[in-house]
Amino acid sequence: MKNRVLGLEVLLLALSGMGFGQELPRLAVVEFSVNMNTPKANRDSVTVRNLVESQMVAAGKYEVITRTDIDQLLANQQIQVSSIASPENIRKLQLQNISYIVTGSVDAMDEDYAVTVKILDVSTGRFSHSANDFMGGTSRELYTGVNTLIANFVKGMAAEGGQVVQTAQAGQQTGVITYQVGNFGPAGGRVFYDKGIFSAGWRYLEAAPVETEFTAIQWGAYGKTVGGTGTAIGSGKRNTQMIVEFLQRQGETGRAAQVCAALDFDGFKDWFLPSKDELDLIYKNLKVKGLGELSDSWYWSSSEDTNNFGAWVQRFSGGSQGVSDKIGTHSVRAVRAF
Repeated sequence: MKNRVLGLEVLLLALSGMGFGQELPRLAVVEFSVNMNTPKANRDSVTVRNLVESQMVAAGKYEVITRTDIDQLLANQQIQVSSIASPENIRKLQLQNISYIVTGSVDAMDEDYAVTVKILDVSTGRFSHSANDFMGGTSRELYTGVNTLIANFVKGMAAEGGQVVQTAQAGQQTGVITYQVGNFGPAGGRVFYDKGIFSAGWRYLEAAPVETEFTAIQWGAYGKTVGGTGTAIGSGKRNTQMIVEFLQRQGETGRAAQVCAALDFDGFKDWFLPSKDELDLIYKNLKVKGLGELSDSWYWSSSEDTNNFGAWVQRFSGGSQGVSDKIGTHSVRAVRAF
């Protein structure tokens, strides 16, 4: 027991980036999203928030804003938790002298949960650290699982220059972070593909957060052929580059590939329009599992059809893929490789 207590103290000390005599950073724990709007899931998400908040208070390294105060502040400032990392909301939080926001998700999977906890560094507008775990849905399993998760959450954190950053987990090479499909990625979106190894400059694919989604967008190049686009996993980035270059020569603007390539979210600017097969992975690994806040709309891919009038799309209400006229208007969800 003594060793456990000592270990906890060390972990909580690692979480803090503040030295003696310095003002404590202000931290707030906000609501956790759920993928299923059921009474049990909603109750359990409140429980998760309570457990996380109690751990942050017990650390003694933060000025933890009360539940009533942070909920009232978000309401007064018209800040939705789902878009809390948007540039506009970050500016509002900075004016309130808030250092960190802790949030996450409680995703029901049959009778169990996949729980994710992540911390938003308000000074940078980025989610600097996250941890997740799979646990049973009973009261005891949830209590034990969340407390274990928070211990790992703290263990994977360090302080650099007063900022919380993510470090390698136990047993990993220093500086290397591993993700699982469904986790939050570095840009605040959801990881939807892991090819298993780092090669050609990337290992994972991450879908952008819902607040970046575009609707009623044309593909462009109607009646013309871009040529050379692929459908395979890993081809979306190159597809997007070719399409953007082609559309620029045609004088077109605001098309699907262009809005993805121009996207700047939380300082991440490496977005692209997913290929046909990448789009299908978003549907299977995120939409079907209730992750990523994807609509039931048709979504564009960056894969051109063999004729010069169409490109591949996918309907997220059922997963069917087909070819749409390029002048049609559909939704767009950007992705990035890292």
